[in-house]
Amino acid sequence: MKVTVALSFMAAVVQAKVSVHVRRELEVKESVGAIVFLNTNVNVEKLAFTEGTSHKETVFNALSAEASTFESTIQSLLPASAARIEYNSWIASATFMDGLTKQDIEVLAKSPKVRKITGRFTTHLDTPIVDEKAITATEGVNQWGVETVGAPSIWKYFTGKGVVVGSIDTGAEYRHEAIKNNWRSNKGWFNPYNGTAYELPIDSAQHGTHTIGTIVGKNGIGVAPDAQWISCMGLYVNTGTDVALAKCAEFMVCPTRLDGTRPECKLGADVINNSWGSQGDYDDFYEASVTAWRAAGITPIFSNGNAGPKCQTTGLPGGYTRVISVGAIGSYTDEPNKLAFFSSKGPSVAKHVNGTAVTLIKPDISAPGFFTLSADAKNLTGYMKMAAPSRI
Repeated sequence: MKVTVALSFMAAVVQAKVSVHVRRELEVKESVGAIVFLNTNVNVEKLAFTEGTSHKETVFNALSAEASTFESTIQSLLPASAARIEYNSWIASATFMDGLTKQDIEVLAKSPKVRKITGRFTTHLDTPIVDEKAITATEGVNQWGVETVGAPSIWKYFTGKGVVVGSIDTGAEYRHEAIKNNWRSNKGWFNPYNGTAYELPIDSAQHGTHTIGTIVGKNGIGVAPDAQWISCMGLYVNTGTDVALAKCAEFMVCPTRLDGTRPECKLGADVINNSWGSQGDYDDFYEASVTAWRAAGITPIFSNGNAGPKCQTTGLPGGYTRVISVGAIGSYTDEPNKLAFFSSKGPSVAKHVNGTAVTLIKPDISAPGFFTLSADAKNLTGYMKMAAPSRI
């Protein structure tokens, strides 16, 4: 009887730690990919910050020290396994793995060192609505979106100077006239897909250039034209892998060389724009990154999604409690007081760290995002209209 109870308890433990997605995959596959989240001794929200050390550096030092043991921990639990570790992420406190068998998963789930096991994933950009007619932008003439949010009335006090804006997107065409002078070239570009193949920023799908322009662009297209920007290609041709997004999250805290070495936390972003997300059931795959950003003094901005007009269509991570989610306003005729027909709506059911559900009003704010004029990655002096909300 005691043996039966013990086995039942262990089975319940495994089931509680392993996501439904992984369990279902193992029913039809011999091995699967998974993200193994490990228990750590670090609570970034309660770190003691000391004078002379930045919040970013403190967060990085604490989390990276823990992450240095991840590989040996996994190897000690699976000494004879053929499973492969793709990446150990300090910001996610997780190991991204492939080739895990059912037995491997059970061994990992039974260990008190493992917090949970979830499936691998990719995220996709919604196909933007684009008007590619040849358009010019003139210095001194502000676009309707810039005027609508009242940016010009703030410029006499602040234009973004001294702020570093991070972009996790499809990359950026750094040579475009509207954004070329405020790209920070010192550790201001990272490509997790092709590593050192491109020493200077490129845009794999035009999207990143456009969103950066709406934030920091010159010639009346950006709301903070004197802010600097840095870019990480989290999405390659509109598709982002879990590892790439984790690497970008880390880069934004402590930018590195092209090969990922020599992190320099003093160069980290102050605010991060994320014009991407996914639909579906609640998933906390990016919560650890967001929590680390907040602890490091970074403001996370996310798209609320383009799955409207129905309610309860907020995407993730836009639906998280700790992010500022942005909806889109506008129309084909640039109506400044109309919610864009495609913009996702709340409420969003998120979860606190303790696991309790909470209903949130989402989006947190809405901004011009329907046919906003911004930089065209295909034309270094050209501009195009795209349906994507201004984030800041």
